[in-house]
Amino acid sequence: MSFQLTVVGKTWTGILLALGAGAITAIVSIQHARAPERRTLPVTPAAAVSSPDEDVPLPPAERSDSQVRDTLVPLSPRTIYQDWLGADHLLERLAATIVAVASDESPNRHIPISGRAGSALAISDRSYARYDFFANVIASLDERKVAAAYRALHPLLEGAYHLLGYPEKPLDRVTARALRRIANAPVRDEVRVRQAGTLYFFEDPALEAQGPVEKQFLRMGPRNTQLLKGSAREIAAALGMSLEAKPALVGSR
Repeated sequence: MSFQLTVVGKTWTGILLALGAGAITAIVSIQHARAPERRTLPVTPAAAVSSPDEDVPLPPAERSDSQVRDTLVPLSPRTIYQDWLGADHLLERLAATIVAVASDESPNRHIPISGRAGSALAISDRSYARYDFFANVIASLDERKVAAAYRALHPLLEGAYHLLGYPEKPLDRVTARALRRIANAPVRDEVRVRQAGTLYFFEDPALEAQGPVEKQFLRMGPRNTQLLKGSAREIAAALGMSLEAKPALVGSR
């Protein structure tokens, strides 16, 4: 829901089912077709999302997967998005993806998404275009529907998050951190790389020193990065989450 160091390596999913947990529970729909017209839904105030004193018992994956799919399927009719939802253990994957993005780790192993076929070995417009389909999906999602899906799945997602080794910690805090990392991702009009053996590294030491998540954005290009950054801000706003250093919680304990 591991990063290749090469420019043409796989893209990660965190962003996808992680443009926050807010985005995660909804952040995916992909295809070259024009995004469907957005229709907004009323969203209840952030305070309406609350965390119980004890986690909701997680049902078996065969049951929880159906519940997650029923919640997320309406967000986009795009074929690739629907294919993503065909994975199993969706709650665990989504929670792990949120944590990975927030912690600046590759979420690719949780919900892998590969860039479309291409042979370019440098970061060029052609290389960036391999990720257009991914950015287009996320940009097509209605942030209010994403927020509604997040709220609907909040109890189960938080339980899955706690089972990853974070007991008693609110899901909203890590979700906000993941969204903030995406919203603050670096954007460069031109990115140069150098080859060392079979690997490619950023020529600018400052870019090479960036974390895995930031580097993936650089590989996706300025156009796609701007789309994802914008979606992260919109989703955070729909969830009532601040992207400042100390984000407000949607459902604090």
